[in-house]
Amino acid sequence: MNRKLVITMIAVLLTYAFLPGCAIQRTVVRSTMNPILTGGLDAMMAEPNLDIAKTALASNLKLVEGMLRSDPNNTTLLLFAAQGYTAYALAFVEDMDQVEARHLYQRAANYANRWLVEEEDIDLLSISDLSEFELAVAELDDEAVAGIFWLGNSWGSQILNGLDDIVLVSQLPYVEALMRRSLEINENFFYGFAHLFFGGYYGARPAILGGDMDKAVFHLERQIELTNGELLFGQLFMVKYVYLRQLDEPASRSTIEQILDFDIFSAAEDTRLLNRVAQAKAEQMLDNMDQLL
Repeated sequence: MNRKLVITMIAVLLTYAFLPGCAIQRTVVRSTMNPILTGGLDAMMAEPNLDIAKTALASNLKLVEGMLRSDPNNTTLLLFAAQGYTAYALAFVEDMDQVEARHLYQRAANYANRWLVEEEDIDLLSISDLSEFELAVAELDDEAVAGIFWLGNSWGSQILNGLDDIVLVSQLPYVEALMRRSLEINENFFYGFAHLFFGGYYGARPAILGGDMDKAVFHLERQIELTNGELLFGQLFMVKYVYLRQLDEPASRSTIEQILDFDIFSAAEDTRLLNRVAQAKAEQMLDNMDQLL
């Protein structure tokens, strides 16, 4: 984040702090801070340095939560919080502390659900009956894809980080409904990440519990195809949920080397952070290959 942008944000926040009424504060947030945060998110996605990204993302998330206290129905802020907490857990927490990652993914899911409440007048997390839930999701229109995806992605990531928790695993059909609807609306939304979910969904579980390696490969290959192989999470998930599950060490090592050798500056600018995260995860896999096989 450049110096001019930081100065602008500080000035706005100082003004915001002394405004007398909530309505005026909400106006300032929506007219001034929303576009600044949108630009900040774009800059974040282009950031190749993980240390810088981690510090900036953590700071921005607390800033967003502070503004949500005064403007709790701001859908731009809600979506930023959902995406931001999901990204933070994925990039910086789940490989070190799966319990904490599950908490962060839950927080992201709550924000995504609040976005759906505001935009679609539907509280999906309050629906416990699976049939009713599936019907409600199926009836959501195409404009709801952001909320559908981020709720499903954060919830699904929470479950994939807690496959030993039978309560969490029992929630998979709800996430499946969300991610299938996301695919129906736009399979390429957020770099085809819904396909990544199904790669993990089918690849992480044994066949007796619904696992299907052929389906896992199909979805991961489709994500790689949609992104022309330039968003490295498809290849990373292929190692994690297919090759390692099949105990295929040559394929695992070969694909990891391809990930690490990829020039992240050769792809679109907004993929740099995600690709750098994928490379960090691939490097960790390589260092722990003996334990993973």
